[in-house]
Amino acid sequence: MKSPPINRTLGRLLGAALGTGQAPASAPMSAPVALPTPAQVPAPRLAAARRRLKLWELPVRWHCPLIGTCLLPRDMRRLARQAGIDSAGMTEYELHTIVVSNCAERNALSERAQRLFDERYAADIQRFAKAHDDEAILALWRAAYDAGETAGALWAAWSHGATSEEAGARISGDIHMLSHQAGAGIRANLRQLDALRQENTRLRGELIALRNDAAQSRREKDRLLEETRRKLSNAECRAALLGVRELELADARQAAREYATVYDRAQMLAQRVETIEERNATNARRAERLAQELNETRDSLAAAETALELVLGMEEEGPGGCAGVSGSSGCGRACPAEVRLTNRCVLCIGGRANLVDGYRRLVEAQGGRFLHHDGGLEESLHRIDAAVATADAVICQSGCVSHAAYWRLKEACKKLDKPCVFVKSPGVGSFARGLAALADDGGAGSPKRTSLVSRLAN
Repeated sequence: MKSPPINRTLGRLLGAALGTGQAPASAPMSAPVALPTPAQVPAPRLAAARRRLKLWELPVRWHCPLIGTCLLPRDMRRLARQAGIDSAGMTEYELHTIVVSNCAERNALSERAQRLFDERYAADIQRFAKAHDDEAILALWRAAYDAGETAGALWAAWSHGATSEEAGARISGDIHMLSHQAGAGIRANLRQLDALRQENTRLRGELIALRNDAAQSRREKDRLLEETRRKLSNAECRAALLGVRELELADARQAAREYATVYDRAQMLAQRVETIEERNATNARRAERLAQELNETRDSLAAAETALELVLGMEEEGPGGCAGVSGSSGCGRACPAEVRLTNRCVLCIGGRANLVDGYRRLVEAQGGRFLHHDGGLEESLHRIDAAVATADAVICQSGCVSHAAYWRLKEACKKLDKPCVFVKSPGVGSFARGLAALADDGGAGSPKRTSLVSRLAN
């Protein structure tokens, strides 16, 4: 008869403490054994006792939350199939029960689950390996718990050799309460969804009823209108023939008032229909808003990447790509690859923070040096004068700087006779065209200098 895993583990630890490497053959596991004190156990033996625990060596009560947290249903079915267990007709709960029961001892399924946990959560195991006591292990567990990354942290903490029973119980309590909170959240979402569905059904019913009432009112209006016209015709005929026009006209006026009443009711019902339809349209727009914002964000990112790839690709194109040098047949303007920036410093004022690396790549790809000032958002405006004095040329993102920074830069460029290009758009393509404009004006740092280059259209 095989000993339970916990007995085998206790036997190995006892054997290690006694220096034999195995449990004494003559001492039964059920008999009380006087364990040696930590002072009697050599240091290497104590260190070996703090190794990571195997899945089947963990307390049985931990297996259920561990399997439920760390394994998906498809993982459990794959492990069962690899271990020779037919799970085709099992529900997810039955499969969970089978896997949990097999983890109580070492077998084909528990060994495969052990390897799966070690491979999948290797990073978490390595992070927890630096902890050597309950306080450090619980600190790492709490950080992972707050971040919502509980699966790998749970396995790394419970299988850690230094995790005490008290620390394991605290982690078990956190997992237990987390399952309750998750279940409560799901139930609340289901209740809200059911309420919204009922509200939608009720509003649809009201809309159909209002449309039917409006259609019936229109039919009644048409009938009364036709009747009124007939009465008016008969009244005119009788007045002409019998001379009693006033009496018939009174009847016609009464019918007209009735028609006005029915018409007003029809208008009121039509307004209610429009209100209901507008409410439904508002609900639909609310559902589409997040998707539209996501698409707009993706489009903006794709546009920025496309502009960057287009500008950087122009540097590698030869005569077959763009028109070549300025003045030849083609676009007639200098491409960014023609800007001579070797050992020249280009200062960028303003621009978007997430595009600064793109500006830098354009300048450094052409042999230049890049400086940046955010235009007074966080950096001091007094640093603009020193930055302009250091640079050979300046490109200002005029749409992304304050008025004070704009006029301070303009005055500094005029005073120090530095070429400057003002661009309206903060895009990478506009920055590249600004470099081209500097080249058309004689190049950054060339003998031909102008106090200011005209504003570049974007």
